[in-house]
Amino acid sequence: MLSLVYVSTMARPVTDEELAEILVIAREKNLQLGITGILAHQGSNCLGIIEGDDDVVRERFAGIRQDPRHINVREVAVDHISARAFPEWSMAFQSADPLIKDIPGFLDLFTDHPDPVPGGGNTSRAKALLEWFRKHPLAPLTDQGVGDAIEPRLQIISAAIMVLHDVGVERADMDQIADTAGISVDALRQHFPTRQSLLTATVDRWSSTLSRPLLPIAEQYGAVAYLHALIVAYAEEPALMRLLASTLAASSDPANEGADYYRTLYLRFRQTIRTALEHDIRTGREPNTMEPARATEQLLALYDGLRVQALLVPGFDIIEAFDRAASRMRRGWSEDYRRTDLFEIPLDRTREHTARPDLFGSQ
Repeated sequence: MLSLVYVSTMARPVTDEELAEILVIAREKNLQLGITGILAHQGSNCLGIIEGDDDVVRERFAGIRQDPRHINVREVAVDHISARAFPEWSMAFQSADPLIKDIPGFLDLFTDHPDPVPGGGNTSRAKALLEWFRKHPLAPLTDQGVGDAIEPRLQIISAAIMVLHDVGVERADMDQIADTAGISVDALRQHFPTRQSLLTATVDRWSSTLSRPLLPIAEQYGAVAYLHALIVAYAEEPALMRLLASTLAASSDPANEGADYYRTLYLRFRQTIRTALEHDIRTGREPNTMEPARATEQLLALYDGLRVQALLVPGFDIIEAFDRAASRMRRGWSEDYRRTDLFEIPLDRTREHTARPDLFGSQ
């Protein structure tokens, strides 16, 4: 197997819509090809690491070089590897933030004549970056412009995510998180007095970091395409799916700490889907026989139910299951609703199986 590090400069600043599309399409393609890796982004500069079978990695890199959105694409390091550094991610995404910019050598890789580094110039810098990402794959969960006053909270949340990845939500405790963050438990409790308050902040931060870059998909391609993109992203974060599942019980009991907040987050997400479906009708992407309120119920029943099954059923293909069920659901939206006794629904065995729909296509 190969691990290939490359840098490129975007031909122009990338819009939120373009970034969302890049993330979705790249993840889809990498899943099909068996490629894993990351994409780091700061301004117009991109650093990518792709790993997989030798020929596949080379072919994928050739495709990136031909992409007109990228200019000055350069290979800066190649290693033969026996194990992947990022086995869980078809493409992890790390946006522009202070931690990215502060990694020694990140920006130097984009200069034509970088200052010399003992032991190999650009290759040395690339390997140092790869080692940083191996050790801290989830650390850059900060945003541009955050004030110094809240930086410790973000450091603690990043530590919580790492611990949740390693041991799961049931076994993660404040001692482990404080140790990972490099602070005392007392210092941690100054920011998050209880375990539940920390988990609540972590759910909010982690899920929004994953979903926010994908939101333009709803506007461009519709509610179903947006949920598909989220399914792909969440499939690579099983620790986050387990954490979200564990919040359902807390959300259902108003006496539980954080219940109101969890419920607010879910209702906000629900409204996002309904708004996207209403927009789909206005643009003709979905038929006007579809009722957005009912379609929201159906889509979220599918979306939430499949995520639970993915946690409990070994080898469950959540992406294929979602695409297949959503395709049938959308066909039903084009028919006028008629209440029917479930035991009297006739079975139509004359329809031929249809091909798996294109991610952004409609049937």
